[in-house]
Amino acid sequence: AEQWPPQGKIDAGPVVQAIAAAKPDAILNVTFGPDLAKLVREGTTRGLFKDRTVVSFLTGEPEYLDPLKDEAPEGWIVTGYPWYAIKSPEHNAFLKAYRAKFNDYPRLGSVVGYSTIKAAAAIIAKAGSTDTDKLIAAAEGISLISPFGPIMFRKGDHQSTLGAFVGKTKVQDGQGRMVDFVYRDGAAYLPSEDEAAKLRPAQ
Repeated sequence: AEQWPPQGKIDAGPVVQAIAAAKPDAILNVTFGPDLAKLVREGTTRGLFKDRTVVSFLTGEPEYLDPLKDEAPEGWIVTGYPWYAIKSPEHNAFLKAYRAKFNDYPRLGSVVGYSTIKAAAAIIAKAGSTDTDKLIAAAEGISLISPFGPIMFRKGDHQSTLGAFVGKTKVQDGQGRMVDFVYRDGAAYLPSEDEAAKLRPAQ
């Protein structure tokens, strides 16, 4: 039973009721922000998530998990950003610099923004120009180090290989956290460049 509530305007009661009536084995969720909070609260109150697998995009990001505090769902399979538990040298350096500068912890948007600006700077430096064609040529196949490790922009479709952390939600010390997570490199999951070319409409 698919439910497509308007973004930012979810009426969680009827949505939860309709999903529950369908008696699904599992739930795939893509709501976020205030919609996610309303869905979690209503679904928890009505027992929607009990004994059901829930897969939820973005829910492990601090932007969306932190506001839920101890109401965060338990055991959902999520993508997210467990900044408090990533121990790579690249992330440790980013986290230390971020906290020193902003006296706060980073969100996933912080990582994406930082990586985007770093990529733009690397592409401009390689191109030696801000000419559009030179920038495009410089971007094709360029590699750099992000807080998540090495990434590149593929030559054939200009897609970044920045990956995602996948794990489960758990309430720890009154706060939602991601646990049992792994990083999945985007390069392993994107269609091949040949496949991507076939999917593009003819020019």
